[in-house]
Amino acid sequence: MKPQLFVLSALVALASAGVVDLNLKRSVEFSRVTEAIIEFPQVMDQIKGNVALQSLSGDAKVSALVASLRGLTSAAQAPLVAVAKSLGLTVEQYWVSNVILVKGLTLEKLSQLTSTPGDFLIRAQGTDYITDPITGEEVVTLQNPQWGVAKIRANLVWSITQGEGVVVGIFDSGVNLGHEALSAGYAGAWLDPHHNEAAPTDVLGHGSHVAGTVLGRANGIGVAPGAQWTACRGFNHTGNTTEALLLQCGEFFLTSTPRPNVVCNSWGGPQANPFFRPAVEAWRQAGIIPVFAMGNSGRFCRTVSASANMPEVIAVGATNDVDGMGIYSSRGPTSTGLNKPEVSAPGTNVISCGTGASNYVTNTGTSMATPHVAGSVALLLSANPTWGSAKLGAECSNSNEFEHSAPSFADYSLLGSSGCGKTTLLSCIVGIRKLNSGEITVFGGEPGSRESGIPGKRVGFMPQENSLYNDFN
Repeated sequence: MKPQLFVLSALVALASAGVVDLNLKRSVEFSRVTEAIIEFPQVMDQIKGNVALQSLSGDAKVSALVASLRGLTSAAQAPLVAVAKSLGLTVEQYWVSNVILVKGLTLEKLSQLTSTPGDFLIRAQGTDYITDPITGEEVVTLQNPQWGVAKIRANLVWSITQGEGVVVGIFDSGVNLGHEALSAGYAGAWLDPHHNEAAPTDVLGHGSHVAGTVLGRANGIGVAPGAQWTACRGFNHTGNTTEALLLQCGEFFLTSTPRPNVVCNSWGGPQANPFFRPAVEAWRQAGIIPVFAMGNSGRFCRTVSASANMPEVIAVGATNDVDGMGIYSSRGPTSTGLNKPEVSAPGTNVISCGTGASNYVTNTGTSMATPHVAGSVALLLSANPTWGSAKLGAECSNSNEFEHSAPSFADYSLLGSSGCGKTTLLSCIVGIRKLNSGEITVFGGEPGSRESGIPGKRVGFMPQENSLYNDFN
């Protein structure tokens, strides 16, 4: 997973009008591009300050949220949309982030747009792609459960729950609906903004591998095999995409039936590009938990990709089978000082679904670690149906313990590398279902013993300073 997006250049302000990116202007002048993103001021502060909306919950809140986003962004965009259409431009409006995409630009039309009164920025549209992870041989012999599932002890939870009642959104290259481990878990909601295919497919295979690790129902590959999945193809058959197409997926997960409880995002972009943050904030308002891969930029500090570098998400680093950090895994903290990742999980030589009906392949990367955590969240929510994201954050942030090669609290310098809890993340889930007495369910042996498979204290997501668990709504 090695995405690449534009970097904003110097901007030039136009009197009493918007702002235009100078590089975009030059590109349009030389006919290198004929489309652009127009950004308007974000509206999430108005959403958060809407007392009536914030008093709602569940479907009622999400309906009000979507209606408010649509209304506020439509009003902000209307004057410029009218001008763009009068110029013969094709216009696509997005409400999950207050932006529009215009197509058919010439230098003259760009000049007319930028002279329109208002508060807006016209810039180039970013492109993104999924780089193939480190791929091994096709697997013939399969252990059950797979090593990552066993390492985080997800299999010890299955007598309590396998993720039933939870829906996970797969935001990736698609999902192979015909695979034996995935077909039964499909919840029926799918969007393909790239190829407009009516049913889920996955030529690239990245999304299928991710989905299999989250909830695959064969050969012990899935962390939460009882959960169901929906999907949006955010990346085309060659792994490429644009901002606008990613925003379509962002909107889909807010309006689909069923709506996911958690979205697994094994993709990202440069730290300097926060274009997807409004969508993440909207998901959070809707009670959707976003889990993002840190990226595969290696062992140096401050290499966290967007959107994993945002405070509203669970960022995931990758480990190997002896609990060491993967040499490929990006490290924290973020360029703005946030301690990331929240947790690290198995990402090396992970076996999951291929593109055939029953084949399995190994992949390596934070793309493979992220679905272990998304599946973990599914188990937590299934075992505790009344929990929302706030309760999940509060409980797991109080259930931390380091184990094996994970750093101690005293060794704070390591926290930006691996996060807290490391590969023992799922011990939080193994012990998280409380009995009526308030005790923690423990499987065999004394808590903390090797025989029990459970450390003496629940293990989960560590609350990082300035991170999402300080404000998990």
